[in-house]
Amino acid sequence: MLSNIQIVRYVNLLSFSVIILLMRIKTDSPLDKLLDGGIENDTITNIYGPAGSGKTNIILLTILNCINDKKAMYIDTEGSFSLDRFKQLGGNEDLMKKIIFIEPNTWNDQHSNVKNLKKVIDKESVGLISIDSIVTLYRLELDQENFKTVNKQLATQYSILSRIAREYKIPVLVTNQVYSKGEEIEITSRSIGHYWSKSLIELKKTDKANCRLAIIKKHRSLPEGKNIEFEITGKGLKEIGKFGFI
Repeated sequence: MLSNIQIVRYVNLLSFSVIILLMRIKTDSPLDKLLDGGIENDTITNIYGPAGSGKTNIILLTILNCINDKKAMYIDTEGSFSLDRFKQLGGNEDLMKKIIFIEPNTWNDQHSNVKNLKKVIDKESVGLISIDSIVTLYRLELDQENFKTVNKQLATQYSILSRIAREYKIPVLVTNQVYSKGEEIEITSRSIGHYWSKSLIELKKTDKANCRLAIIKKHRSLPEGKNIEFEITGKGLKEIGKFGFI
C-alpha cells in the first residue's frame, strides 16, 4: 500500500506554465477525500476540536499508514495512546516498534523534546511527526507572569516543526484544544497556531452519536468551509452523510 501520493498541478505564472508537485501522506480516513489525498508533507497540519471529536484517531490512522515505509514520531502529551485502539485500527505490537514514542511530563520537557527533534531525524528514517496535543502542557504552564515567555516558547516549537517539515519534506500533524469565545469555538493559542499552520481542520460533534464534522478552516490550495461528515467506528473512521461547503 502506498502511503504517499503525488498531486500535479499546473500554474500559469506570467504566461509560463509551472508544474507544482505536491506530496501528500494519506490518513486512511475521510480526511483524505476532504484534503484531496491527505496531509501535505512540507507543512504543519493542525487538527482541533473538543475532547472525543476524533483527533487521536486521525493521528493513529496516519501513523499506521506511515509506518508501512518509514518510522513515525509520536509525541504524546496527554497519555492519549491506547494499545487496544491501535490494534482495533489495524496495528500490532510489531508495528509499534516503528513508532518513536516521546512522552513529556512538563512544558519544559516538551520544549526540550521539540528542540532536539532534528537530532533524532538525522539518525532515523522518519516519515511523520505527530504531537497529541501541542497545547496540553502549554495550558498547564501558562499564567499571567510567564505569558510572554511561554507563548514565545510555543512559537519557537512551531517554528522548529515548520523548518523540519520544509527541509526534510516530513509532514507534521498536531492536535489542538479549543475554547469558547462567545458562541464561537476557537483554537487554543489562536494567533500562534493560525500563523504557523498551513492547514487548519476543525472537528465538530454532531447531534448523531459518534458522528463528527470535519471543516477546512485554512489551507494553501483548498477552499475554506469545505467539509465532510464521518462516523467513529470500531475499525476506524467512516464517511457518512454530506460532503460539501459551509
